[in-house]
Amino acid sequence: SFTNFRGKLCLIAHGSILSKVGASSKPGAIQSTFVDQARLAHVVLAASWAVVFILISFMYAYRRALVLINPLQQLGILIQDTRKELRTWARRAQRAIPLLEPDVSASSTTSPSDSTHDLARTAFFQINNRWTDGTKRAVRHAMSFAGRYAEQGDYEVSGVALNAVVGINAAYIESKGKTFYANNSFVENPFSSDGFINDTLEHLRQNLQSGIARRDEQQIEQTLQAMAALVRVYLGIDYSSPHASKSHAQLAAGYLASAVQSVVPHGMADVLLEGQRLMGQSAQYLLAHGDPNDIATLSEKIALIACTGCAKEDYRPVTMEGMAQLANLTFDLLRSGSRDIHFAVGEVRRDVALVAKLFLNVPDTPLSSSHSTFLGPYYSSTSMQSLRSRLTALANAISEAPPDNTDAQSVIRNIERWADGLYQTEKELLLEAVKVKSHFTFDMIHWITGVTEILLAVSNAPVCDHHSQDELQKHARWLVATLTWIPDDKESVTFVENFQMTESLFEAAIGARNRGCDEIAREIGESLLSWTFKGGRYQTGWGILERGLCGLAAFAVNGGDEDISLLRTAVVSKLTGTSAPEQEIRDRTAREILGRVANLYRQGHWSSRIEMAIAQSDHAKLGPLLREIAGLLSPGMAHQTHTI
Repeated sequence: SFTNFRGKLCLIAHGSILSKVGASSKPGAIQSTFVDQARLAHVVLAASWAVVFILISFMYAYRRALVLINPLQQLGILIQDTRKELRTWARRAQRAIPLLEPDVSASSTTSPSDSTHDLARTAFFQINNRWTDGTKRAVRHAMSFAGRYAEQGDYEVSGVALNAVVGINAAYIESKGKTFYANNSFVENPFSSDGFINDTLEHLRQNLQSGIARRDEQQIEQTLQAMAALVRVYLGIDYSSPHASKSHAQLAAGYLASAVQSVVPHGMADVLLEGQRLMGQSAQYLLAHGDPNDIATLSEKIALIACTGCAKEDYRPVTMEGMAQLANLTFDLLRSGSRDIHFAVGEVRRDVALVAKLFLNVPDTPLSSSHSTFLGPYYSSTSMQSLRSRLTALANAISEAPPDNTDAQSVIRNIERWADGLYQTEKELLLEAVKVKSHFTFDMIHWITGVTEILLAVSNAPVCDHHSQDELQKHARWLVATLTWIPDDKESVTFVENFQMTESLFEAAIGARNRGCDEIAREIGESLLSWTFKGGRYQTGWGILERGLCGLAAFAVNGGDEDISLLRTAVVSKLTGTSAPEQEIRDRTAREILGRVANLYRQGHWSSRIEMAIAQSDHAKLGPLLREIAGLLSPGMAHQTHTI
C-alpha cells in the first residue's frame, strides 16, 4: 500500500512539474517570433499586405484565365501573331535584297510597264515559297472559329473571325509589297495567280455554302460582307503600273456575285437585298479605283438577280433594289473621271432595259402601279432619290460651273457618251409599256421629256464646248422623237393620252424654246402636231384635237410670224391628207375652238401648261389665228360666233 501510494504521489508530482514547464514554455515560444515589441505593428501590416497581394494575384490569374479562353481574345492574339510573322518575313526579304538584286536585274526582261516591280522581293518569295504557311494556317483557324460559332448562334464571334480574315489579308498585301502581277489579256503571266488569295476566297465560299445548307441567313450575310470587304482590300494592291487591271479585286467581286446568285433558289429575299447592296457598293469601288469596264460583270449579275422578281412575288423588293443599284452605277459613271465610259455605260443601260422589259410582263396592279413602283428608282419622275432627280441636280451644278472647270467638262463628255444610243432602249420600253397597257407609260413619257430637257440644259452650259453642244442636242432630238412612235390605233391613243401626252409634248417644246434651241423646239412642235391629228381622229373624251391645236397656236404666236405661217401650212397639209379626222369631229373641234376664243381673257390658276400659255400669250394675234384654224377645220363655221 505504502509503495502504491508513493508511486501515485510521484506521478502527481511529475505531472505538476510538466504542467509548469509547459506553461512557462508557451510564452517564450510566442515571444521568440519578435525580436522587439516595437516591430509588432510593422509585422502585422506586412502580413496584411501579403494577404491582400495573394487575393489580388488570385483574381488576376482568374481573370487572365477567362481572357485566354475568350474567343474574341484568341482571335486578337491570332491576328497579332500573324502580323508579327508577316513583318518578320518582310524584314527578311528586305535584308536579302542586296544579295538578290544583281542577279535579278541581270536576267530581267520585263516590259516597261513592269519596271517598278520589286523583283528582288519577288525572287525571295519564290525561293521561300512556303513563307505563307503560317498565314494560311491562321486563316483556317479564323474560318474554323467563324463556322463553329455561327452554328452555335454566336454571330458576334463569327463576325469578328471573318473580320480577322480580312485583317490578315490586308497585312499580307502590305508585307508582299510591289510583287503582285495583274492578268495580261495577251500573254499569260504565271505570277498573276496568288495562292493565298485563292485559298482565302475558297474558304469563304465553303463557309457560305455551309450557311446555305443550314439556311442560316446571318452567317450568309456575314460571309457576303467579308467578300465585299476583301474587294476593297484587294483594290489597294500595287501592281506597279497605272494601267494594270485590278485582277484580284475582280476575282473577289466574281466570288461575291456568284455567292449572291447561289442564294436565289433558297427563298431568302433579305439576303438577296443585302447581296444586291454589297454588289453595288463593290462596283462603285471598282469604278473609283479601277477601269470602268470592270463593273460590267457586276452590273450584269445585279440585273439577272433583279429579274427574279419577275418570277416570284416575294422577290419584288430585290428588283427594286437592283434598279436602285443600276441607277447608282449610271450616276457614278457620269461623274467618273475616266475618259472612256462608253462600253460600261452601254452595258449598264442594256442591263436596265433587260430588267424593265421582263418586269413589264408581270401583270400591273390597277391602283398603285407595281411597274412604276419597282422600276421607280431608275425611271421615276416624282421621287427625289431617282436617277432623274439626281441628273437634274447635276445639270444645275454644271450650268453654274465656270468655263474653265475641267471636272465639269469631263462630266459633260460622260453625259454625251451615256446619251449616245439612249433613244433605242427607251423607245422599246415605251412601246412595250403601251402594248401591255401599263401605268409605267406615264413614267416613260415624263422620263423621256425630262431627260431631253436635262440634255438641252447641259448643252447650254458655259463650260460646254461646241462639239459637245452639238452632240447633246442631237441626242436630245433623237430621244424626244421616240414619242412619235406611239401606235395610231384608238385604244393605244386613248390610253397614252390618259397620261397627258399632249401636255408633255407642249411642255417639251416650250422648254426647248426657253433654252434657245429654236430648231429643236420646232421639231418638237411638229411632233405635237403629228400627235394632235393622230389622236384627233378618234373620240377619246380628251379633246386631243382641240387642245393640241390651241396649244400649237399659242406656241406659234410666241414664236413669231414665221412660226404662225408654218403652222397654217402644216394644218392645211394635215387636213388634206388621207388620215385627216372625219368632218363630224372637225366640226365639233371648230366649235370648241371658237368657244375658247370667246374666253381668251379668262383668268385662273391653270393646272394645264397649254391653258397657261393661252392666258399669257398675245391675244390680239392668238384670237384671229384660232378663228382661222377653226375655219380650216369647218368652213361652214368660219363666220359663226360662239359664247358661253
